Amino acid sequence: MVAGALSLPDVSNQPVLPARNKAMDGNTGRGRFAQLQQQTRQGESAYLTARGLHGHTLSLLEQPVSVAGLTFAPGSLLLPLTDMAGNITGGQLISPDGEKCLLPGSQLSGAFIPVSGASAEPPAQVIITEGYATGLTVSGLADGLILAAVAAGNLPKVAQQVRQRWPDVRIVLAGDNDLLDGKDNTGRIQAEKAAQAVDGWVTLPPTRHKADWDDFRREQGERRAREAFMEEMTLHGRGLTRLPQGFRLTKEYLWYDKQVNKSDGDTEIRNIKICSPLRVTAITCDADGSNYGRLLEWEDTNGNSRKWAMPMELLGGSGEELRRVLLVNGLSYININGMARAHLMEYISLCKPDRKVTCVNKTGWHGGVYVLQDEVIGRDAQSVILQTSSVQGRDFRVNGTADEWREQISRYCVGNARVAFAVSLAFAAPLLQLVGMSGGGYHLKGESTDGKTTTMKVAASVCGGTDFWHTWRATGNALEGTASRRNDATLMLDEIREVDGREAGNIAYMLANGQGKARARTDGSVRETSRWNLLFLSTGELSLVEHAANAGERTYAGVEVRMIQIPSDSGRYGVFEELHGFSGGKALAEHLEQAVKLHHGAPFRDWLHHLTQDLPQVTSEAKAMLKAFTRRLTPQDAGNQVGRAVTRFALVAMAGELATRAGITGWPEGEAFRAAERCLASWMADRGHTANQEDKAALEQVCDFMTRNQFSRFADWHDERNRPVSMMGFRKVEKGSNDSEPVTTFYVLPSGWKEICRGFDARKVARLCVAAGWLEAGSEGRTQTNVRLPEIGLKRVYQFNSQVLGSADPV
Repeated sequence: MVAGALSLPDVSNQPVLPARNKAMDGNTGRGRFAQLQQQTRQGESAYLTARGLHGHTLSLLEQPVSVAGLTFAPGSLLLPLTDMAGNITGGQLISPDGEKCLLPGSQLSGAFIPVSGASAEPPAQVIITEGYATGLTVSGLADGLILAAVAAGNLPKVAQQVRQRWPDVRIVLAGDNDLLDGKDNTGRIQAEKAAQAVDGWVTLPPTRHKADWDDFRREQGERRAREAFMEEMTLHGRGLTRLPQGFRLTKEYLWYDKQVNKSDGDTEIRNIKICSPLRVTAITCDADGSNYGRLLEWEDTNGNSRKWAMPMELLGGSGEELRRVLLVNGLSYININGMARAHLMEYISLCKPDRKVTCVNKTGWHGGVYVLQDEVIGRDAQSVILQTSSVQGRDFRVNGTADEWREQISRYCVGNARVAFAVSLAFAAPLLQLVGMSGGGYHLKGESTDGKTTTMKVAASVCGGTDFWHTWRATGNALEGTASRRNDATLMLDEIREVDGREAGNIAYMLANGQGKARARTDGSVRETSRWNLLFLSTGELSLVEHAANAGERTYAGVEVRMIQIPSDSGRYGVFEELHGFSGGKALAEHLEQAVKLHHGAPFRDWLHHLTQDLPQVTSEAKAMLKAFTRRLTPQDAGNQVGRAVTRFALVAMAGELATRAGITGWPEGEAFRAAERCLASWMADRGHTANQEDKAALEQVCDFMTRNQFSRFADWHDERNRPVSMMGFRKVEKGSNDSEPVTTFYVLPSGWKEICRGFDARKVARLCVAAGWLEAGSEGRTQTNVRLPEIGLKRVYQFNSQVLGSADPV
């Protein structure tokens, strides 16, 4: 039946290769399909009609069928798997709600589900999709023989079978865009692998989220889907660029050959030198199909290859910024003649590269690849590039090797908890996206010359050179730009005193929350807000709270878990505990200061290559270890804020241990965990309690108010002449007998209680005071009691005992 429709030749069956469908036990998929086929009726599938695919009469189950622990209801779709000879090799079931499953014993490798027949032999083109619904959608977007490979991993095998049958046919891989940050884009990878094997074309839906062509049609409409299907079509691996008419590129220059009319009526060709050789090698645009650009490549004056993803908006004016960037980055010659400058912009605009690349505007994870300024790391690295209005500096510089870094720097971290923790922090930042955590910071606070800055420089050497770390001496706007360049990485900021104390708290919030300010364009529209996810390390002789307070600013409790303060003094040699044979902490610090200048950046590249080799496995291992470490580090009775901080300490410990397992740090196993454990203990000791900081602050406020105002704001219970103007309650002293202490009780009126709790939730503070043993609880769990007050009568009041006065530790 199928062979007749497709006129397909024999191709030997291959073993089944399970992909995203659930594999099932069984012997003959063909026999099972034949049995089920006899129990079907013809009709439209509810699964397809729900997706807007109407008018397709197919085989539907009449009775429920159970396979692999799943029950497929009547109306489920039964589709045949066939090989190139037209033989049935198995089948696929799709329930009305979209559950999919291969029949037991089905042979998938190289087999497919025919979606549409060919009108000619050979067909004009063959389009291969993953899913059947995608194939039906694609049949409405382009002409040709449509085959559904069922799974991404089967695309190359089906494509090879088609190429074997028709050596000259045009083959298009209509792959799925499996775009999820921190995960491999399997659909793209397998589609491009198939296209490379058969010299085929690839087209993927241009979305910023996971989608196939059926999803894109339903989101954007069939007309837009038809346009995008052709716009996104690229011939894999060719990288050819068609130059606009009149332009030619030689080894020496880019030329424009202009035809000029002579006075005698003849014409001549005038050769206009435009610039040094400049190639336009790709069209760039973001995943939403906007922010178009061109990938420009050239050799600088020293013969080094340079590239820049140039936004097309730079061609909208005079082109001055375009020329400035090219000249600054080594393009040795640009003709300054006005007409030649116009021809340069014309050349860039009209070049037609075959290659298309997705552009992003910040570093970090994009799907399953990690984007740096000068390199993209991952299995799908050729598909993404960083696009900015200028060639960005290389924050992630590399000098020396990872082996040299281990020998000269990393081995001295062993036994030095704060240094090892800071280095682990650099490895932790790329894991935020993988484990689903938001960013935050750590602040090393201590005396001058105790090694804080050296510790930060050692941590920075994981990622880059001396320009990887910065001082706090910058405005919030400037640090916002720097943060965008450190997405999914670390930001190092030295000496918090150098930033305005009035801004310090807001900057810390901004960096941790991962979002810049909303700003307007000149036309009043809102610019896209900068976003990032990073970890930052700060140093200083002052804490953030102290620095802000000196400037007259108040910080709130939330900043404590966004920027965790760790005392830098280890109790021995400043930040150091182990000198590794050096004469003192100063000598070790001097060695590390020199070593980081010579050996930096290579560990981070090795780490990214390790992560991207098998992202699903690394992600699973990281999540499991994070959970285990969090459980081990969490103290009893920890509040929510302490719990959040502990999870971040566990993240850093996990990253250090995984980097050690990957052979990058050279540390003994458990070193990173011990470092995080020591730093957590120092933070807890410096903090002094495990409750939420807001709770502690609220209790301190109550204690302070009652202590300062116990005589001036409370009327004496026994002296009717003692009635303060701004009275908020009564103070009653019961004198003890013999040697017993007098007992003081405070009765706070509800209006006075609101004043005491200003800035906090009064009801919550009352519950905290009950838990602290200061406030007498009323009946049925109430925080107020009924008391007959002098001259006032029976009232509900807050009844405090004298423990509220001058409490040194209210938590």
